[in-house]
Amino acid sequence: MAKHIDSLQPGIKIDDLMHEDGITFEIGGQYQDDDDEEFAYSPTVQFSNDEMLDMLNMNDFEDEEDGDNEKETVTIYGISFEKLKTKMKAITADKKVMKYIKQKGVGEVVPHNAQVTIHYIGYFEHRDEPFDSTYISGRPKIMRVGQNCLIPGLELGILSMKKHEIAMFLIHPDLAYKALGCPPRIPPNEEVVFIVHLIDILDDGSADTYENLSIEEKQSFEYVVQSVKHMLVAAKDYFSKLNMKRAIREYKKAIDSLERVKLKDIEEETEMNSLLSQAYTNLAICYNKLDMPHNTCMACVRAPAPTVKTHYHHGKALTTLGEYEKAKTELIIAHSMQPNNESVRRAIQETNAKERQYLEIQKRLWSNCFKYQDRETKVTGFRQALRELCESIINNSGITRQVIPEGFTDKEMEIVREEAALFGLDIVTCKRYSKNQVYLQKRNF
Repeated sequence: MAKHIDSLQPGIKIDDLMHEDGITFEIGGQYQDDDDEEFAYSPTVQFSNDEMLDMLNMNDFEDEEDGDNEKETVTIYGISFEKLKTKMKAITADKKVMKYIKQKGVGEVVPHNAQVTIHYIGYFEHRDEPFDSTYISGRPKIMRVGQNCLIPGLELGILSMKKHEIAMFLIHPDLAYKALGCPPRIPPNEEVVFIVHLIDILDDGSADTYENLSIEEKQSFEYVVQSVKHMLVAAKDYFSKLNMKRAIREYKKAIDSLERVKLKDIEEETEMNSLLSQAYTNLAICYNKLDMPHNTCMACVRAPAPTVKTHYHHGKALTTLGEYEKAKTELIIAHSMQPNNESVRRAIQETNAKERQYLEIQKRLWSNCFKYQDRETKVTGFRQALRELCESIINNSGITRQVIPEGFTDKEMEIVREEAALFGLDIVTCKRYSKNQVYLQKRNF
């Protein structure tokens, strides 16, 4: 029968948590919520060393000799490892790696060659401080199991874990730092305890096998395709974690691998074009996220089988570059492929609005040109219209540059340069569509 606890206030003991039939709590309404997820988890939560140790209330490992006398909180480094072992289960036949689960995980256990994201603390017996901890830096460790990045016992422990699990491992010296250790930080021939929080698992180990292929195999689609698919999985994972640079690197690696292969039939060509388009489109999205519209455009153009997503992001990048007509062409293609796509419809409206604003400013610039009317009365109007053009670039995060209309006189261009300098904008010349075009452009773009 499950053990019943009336209140959480005194704290929860490990003995209670490890009760054979489980435990039940009676709590007030202030603790209740509507979250039915069995193992609720927030990736934004980070524990400090002390918070992590508080989660592992170790008081129940102490003797009960003192009766009702109040005792200080017992921490992991104040407990005999022999007492820890009594609460743990062996995960190796020789009992050289023992495990205690504090928080259950979800899903399957970590597969071999998977990439894992972990937080951990490492302790030796009777030491006052951890000898190693990712919580000190506040950043979890991302690594691939099976690559000799960790001591053998800890790697065996991680391979027994599930996503979001928190567990404690007690590891024998033979599977830790052995008889020699690494003095003075790592003492010789000592057992070690690691508390591990498995934050995430990415089963993309096959991506590494590409490097082990022979030159001939790297030119064969059937050998390369699985590795490429895993590269795309890894890139998507980096993207979901907002690590755009790592995502870009993985997408480029996948593209490079595909573009080296020799195809033997139309089926391979079709599949390769699909994978290439996926990689180039997602690469373009990464570049858009980093405000690199030139790179976005180049990636979209190289997609052999462009999708709605390809044309949409190409159009967004062209709008950012002030290429409104080209942007509308791409967005209209996306709309024709998927008429009910609300994002595409909004992008067309935004592009039209930005183009109208620009054309109105351009019209006022021309109407205030010195050569058409009295110079003295039109200088102010010309400057005002030019300032509005500069402000439209500076104040809009979706615009990086605007075209300077052709045909201005040297004196008018002198004023353009003066206003650009006041607003911190650059004047650049780019070759677009076989002719040189002058732009007002954000600095460092």
